[in-house]
Amino acid sequence: MCLDYHMETRRKNNGLISGFTLVEVIVSIFIFSLVIASCLVSVGKGYELVDASRQNSRASQVLQSELELLRTLPWDTFKDQTNAQLTSKFQSEIATQFGSGVFTGTVSKTATAADLALVTVTVRWTGFRGRAYTASYFTYFTDGGINDYFITP
Repeated sequence: MCLDYHMETRRKNNGLISGFTLVEVIVSIFIFSLVIASCLVSVGKGYELVDASRQNSRASQVLQSELELLRTLPWDTFKDQTNAQLTSKFQSEIATQFGSGVFTGTVSKTATAADLALVTVTVRWTGFRGRAYTASYFTYFTDGGINDYFITP
């Protein structure tokens, strides 16, 4: 009795059981497609952010490592080296630690006084989807700086 009542309420005038129309099915498929597409875009952006964060952390490690290596040089050795010599050594350190082609770096030394130099270390890399990134650290080096505490002449 109960089943007959429900069947009767679902029947149309021509005696067929009603269902979804073609338009309703197409609209639901379109909405479902939009949801799936937005999820895929979100996943892609997530991968891009993770890659950028990872490479930024690695670049910070590269920069910090280079500054620490430069700090171990005695002042007389450091002040006599050109930017090209410092950059060449930096590039070989990058290739040794991270492989060639991932990061490129430069070291720029600017004398600000007779016994003081501003050093800028810059690293560049290409991230996910070809986006270019750059990070720089700078510090001052001086005669009688940190290297004299560890290296005695």
